[in-house]
Order: sequence, then structure tokens, then C-alpha cells
Amino acid sequence: MARKRKNRRIDEFLRSRQQGQEVVLKESARRANLIFRIVVTVLLVLLLLLLLNIGKKELLEQVGLAGILTMVTVLGVLVINHIEPALFQSTAKFNQFVLLIALTVSLSWGMFVIDWPPFILPLPALAMIAGLAYRPMVAMLLCGGVASYLALLQNNTLAHPVDTFCLAVSLSLGAVVSVLGVRQVRKQSQPVLVGLKVGLVQALAVLCFKAISPPVVLPDPDLASKAISSIWSGWLLDPGLALVGGLVSGGIVTSLLPQIEMLFGVLTERRLLDLVDPSNTLLRLLRERAPGTFQHTLGVQQLARDATEAIGGNVLLADVGAYYHDVGKIYKPEYFAENMGKDKSIHDQLRPSMSKLIIMSHVKEGMILAREEKLPQPIIDMIPMHHGTTVVEFFYHKARQEDGEEEENSTEDTEYRYPGPKPTFPEAGILMLADAVEAIAKSIERIEPTPTKFREIARDVIRKRIFDGQLDDCRLTMADLYKIEQSFETTLTNMYHGRVEYPDTEVMEKEEEGKPPPASSGSDAEAKLGAS
Repeated sequence: MARKRKNRRIDEFLRSRQQGQEVVLKESARRANLIFRIVVTVLLVLLLLLLLNIGKKELLEQVGLAGILTMVTVLGVLVINHIEPALFQSTAKFNQFVLLIALTVSLSWGMFVIDWPPFILPLPALAMIAGLAYRPMVAMLLCGGVASYLALLQNNTLAHPVDTFCLAVSLSLGAVVSVLGVRQVRKQSQPVLVGLKVGLVQALAVLCFKAISPPVVLPDPDLASKAISSIWSGWLLDPGLALVGGLVSGGIVTSLLPQIEMLFGVLTERRLLDLVDPSNTLLRLLRERAPGTFQHTLGVQQLARDATEAIGGNVLLADVGAYYHDVGKIYKPEYFAENMGKDKSIHDQLRPSMSKLIIMSHVKEGMILAREEKLPQPIIDMIPMHHGTTVVEFFYHKARQEDGEEEENSTEDTEYRYPGPKPTFPEAGILMLADAVEAIAKSIERIEPTPTKFREIARDVIRKRIFDGQLDDCRLTMADLYKIEQSFETTLTNMYHGRVEYPDTEVMEKEEEGKPPPASSGSDAEAKLGAS
């Protein structure tokens, strides 16, 4: 017995040491990865400098321009890495990021070569795509830098460039409107409306710059025609082109929205609304093959939706995650309690270790199904996260009983834990809590379905997940958890509300047969005598 405990302590020490080494290696790899990204970004800057025809300038001007552009780019990379580290840790995301910049600059340079007006640049389209794919601050920083660069590029490429500061500011303002406008895209045509707003803002900015520019002085009457042409170009043509540029960008994003969602893994509200359609393949299969699980899913969805709304989270994301979190049970529905019906003896013929493997397998199979159906990555992530690294408690305790209660720690709970990962965003954490609360509340439905009992269930589940460390990474505060607890109580009370007990019809008929007929009133007797 003592030797067994000693071996366990040695295994735990070696495991902790190995985990510490993995953390150090991951940190080193992360730093090396960031340095590589900075080097690639500096090379991109050098290519951009070539487009600026920097070699045709004076040496001092070359050094100054290259230094400013390099410093701004490197500092921008560091700031973006601080705001959204995953962007530079993932090779695929970084490649998409660089490709997006290179494509925008190349397209703009081509437009400058053929002498297109600079106010029709597709920067608002870049801003909408970046606003969909990245955080708003990252998208705004990206578009502000690209707008400044394009203003310098047109100054060195176009035969008749416009004011550099005016172009940079108007494009930057349009980019801000684009980023803010695409945060909630419920319809594919919505980017066109955003493009119209962008065009109006850009046109207004151009007009403001024209208003503060010095007036045209006409010392010679022969210059009147040129002045009229200048007025047409300044007050009508340039603002009109800025308006058209916004509309064109909106049309580009609208036509490519499904491809943008697929390429960048963007999760728009339009996409989420499509996924909650009951006619989708996975939901239809779940409803047909595992009806009990589907009913459980509906309960979890209601709990997760109300709790997410209570803390101000993404309600649609919680909805979709709840609908698809148990799709893996399609393969072996009869092994899960909600689909067993009255016969619940199927696991009695299996060892706890085998039952554990079958129960855990629904997570892996659900992820495979979700990938085959090309579900968005956050929805795929919520499938394993709704269990985190929790213990399959029923079969864990059953295994301990078989090993013998007198033997302390006879079975390691690590063998009966889900592989994870733990929830990393609030909606996934709420889904984990809602899944457990709904299952427990269902088991006491016929015993004591009272608000007080529901509050105790919610509180116990939340405390247990906190002490187990399951909610450490999902950014849920204690204030959020209190709101979630209140929401669970209210929702469960509404779901399992009390009903009036209807009497048995057969009993009522027998009671009616045993009763004597009711006595006639005096007025009825008099009426019968009068009729006779």
C-alpha cells in the first residue's frame, strides 16, 4: 500500500516537471514565432518602399522615409500582438493578414498606374473584411496605417495627386465607419448599406477639407474657366468619387461575404442564423436518431440563451453552441440516459472503464461531424469545451466501488476526465454550466421542482466548476456567475412550472354513476303538471 502511494507521488512529480518544461518550450517558441513575424513584416515594408520609388529620391529623404515606415510598422505589429496575440501565433492567420494587406496595396497601386481617382480606393472593403475577421481596434490600426501609406503612394505615382492629408484622413474615417458597421451582419446585403454610410462620411470629409483650403484668387480673367474646373473637381467630383468608393467597397464585400466567412473563419450573425435552422443536416439527424438528446439540447439552449443575455454576451453564439454541443451522440444514442427509455441496464453489462470510453467518445465524434459539415471554429470548439476536463462521475464512482471503498484513491480520477480543453470564452463557460444544470434539474423534476431547489442546483454546479478550475480561462467574473445563477433559477422555474392536477376521467364517471339524480325544483314540477 505504501509502495503504491510512493509510486503515485513520483508519477505526479515527473508529470508536473514535464508540464513545466512544456510551458518553457511553448514560451520560447512563441517568442521565436513573434520575431519571425516581425522580420517578415519588415521585408514587406521594404517591398512597399520599392513601390514608393524610394530609389529616385535623395539619400537623406530615402533614409528618413524608410525609417519612419519601418518604425511605424514594427510598433504596429507589437501593438496588434498585444491586443490579439493569436493573430501572430497562428501561421495561417498571419499569412491571411499579410495577404490582405498585400492584395489591397497591389490593387491600389494598379489603380494609380492607370491613373484612377484615389478616392475610389478599395480601403473600405479592407476595413470591412478586417472588421469581420479581427477585433475592432486591430482592424482600425491596420486600416489607419494602410490609408497613410496609400496617401503617400498616390503622391508618388499619380500624375495629378490629391492632397495627401485629405486622402489619408477621409479614408481613415471611412475605415472606422466600415469596422463599426459590420460588427453585426444579419443579412448578406447589409455591407452595401454600410458602404453607403462610408461613402457619405468620406464625401463629407472631403467637403470639409475643401472648405478649409484657401480660396482661389483670380488675378487674370482668363483663369475663370480654370477656376470653374477647379470648383467642379473640388466641390462636386471628389466628394462624388468618395461616395462611389464606399458603395463599390460595400458591393465587393456583399458579393464575397460567404467566401470571406469561409476563408477567415468569420462568425457573422448571418451565418449563425443559418445554423439555427432546424432543417440543417446535423440537427435533423439528432432529432431523428437521438430524440432524448434533442430534447435535452432544447433545454440547454434555453438556459444558455437566457444566461448569456443576462451578462450581455453573444446570444446567437450561445444558441448555436447549445444546439450542436451533443451532435456526437448521433452514433451511439442508446448508451446515453436520455435515450434509453425504461431499460437502463445497457451499462450493467460493461465495465466502468469501457462505459467511460463510450461516453467520452461523443465529444470526438461530434467534432468530426462538425468539421465535415464545415461549422465555424468557435462552434467546433464548444463541443469539447462544454465538458472541459470534468470527471465522468457516475462511472468514476462505480469503478471505485468495484475496486473497494476501503482502498483510498483506488482509482485515479484523471483516468475518468474528459480530455478538454477548458472553456476559453464566456459563451462556452455558460454552455458547460447549462448542460450540467439541465441534467440535474431533469432528474429531480418529479421530486421537488421548486425555485429554491433550482437555485441550490445552480449554485452547487457553479461552485463545483470553480473549485475544479474549469472556469479559469473563460473570462467570467463573479458578478457574471451571480447573474447566471439567477438566470438559471428563473428559467428552470418557468420550464418546470407547476400545473393543476386534472382528475381521472374514469373515476369521475364512476362517481357520477353512484350519485342519485338531482331533485327537480318546484317550478319544474309545476310546468310538467301544466303540460299534462
